Amino acid sequence: MAHDYPLILAAALYIVAAAVLYNSIRKRSAGWRNVSFGFAVAGALLHTGVQFNHWFGAALPDVSLPHLLSLCALVIILLLLASTATRQKLYAAGLIALPIAAGVLLLEWIVPAHAIPLKEASPGTTVHLISSVLAFGLLSIAGVYALFVFIIDHFLRRHHLNPLVRSLPPLEVLEDLLFKLIAAGFTLLTVSLGSGMMFINDIFAQHLVHKTLLSIMAWLVFGVLLWGRWRYGWRGSLAVRLTLAGIILLLLSYFGSKLVLENILGRSWQS
Repeated sequence: MAHDYPLILAAALYIVAAAVLYNSIRKRSAGWRNVSFGFAVAGALLHTGVQFNHWFGAALPDVSLPHLLSLCALVIILLLLASTATRQKLYAAGLIALPIAAGVLLLEWIVPAHAIPLKEASPGTTVHLISSVLAFGLLSIAGVYALFVFIIDHFLRRHHLNPLVRSLPPLEVLEDLLFKLIAAGFTLLTVSLGSGMMFINDIFAQHLVHKTLLSIMAWLVFGVLLWGRWRYGWRGSLAVRLTLAGIILLLLSYFGSKLVLENILGRSWQS
């Protein structure tokens, strides 16, 4: 129960930070942006404490999806906060990231976690499981950013700058963060696939062939997207479509395979 209060307070601080940031963008006020930054830092400190206690304070950390999504959200918030010390300031993207982080924290608090047992798993299998869920978490959040990129790009192309669009962060800021998330998620997905092929003995015997094939297809989609961004400067609707296509493949891989195995076939990947 003591674990719950910091989660709720951190979520509340993130929501306040997002509301103040919205006000600062709308009024173009540096003062309000600094206030928002302060609330975000306070939320991040609480969030960091919760994560530290979870991963290092417990004898056997729970690596279920809500906890790993929470870790992904924290990494993104820290990235935005740290960017204020560089030339590439991304904090305006917090208008989207902060509510997402708050939602993830509330999800971690509300949804009962189904722990993934790692006590008897080999180090290779542990790397595979953790990198898989982290990759899914980062790329899922990238999918949310892709939707906002699509909305802003849609209105900009039609020269329809309503108050909502004007209040959102610049398109370049969101696209830059979007591709950073995709690059990080792609790296983790590469680790996941590599470790899975090295350390999981027989994907056919363990009924993982469909999950593996769908993950490889998603990996190819994100790889092509990153290559196209580097080589041809892909952006806008093309980047959004490829991002969402990769996310759909990952959703089918993670949840479609789980549904078929456990609910229809009555099997587990471990059996």
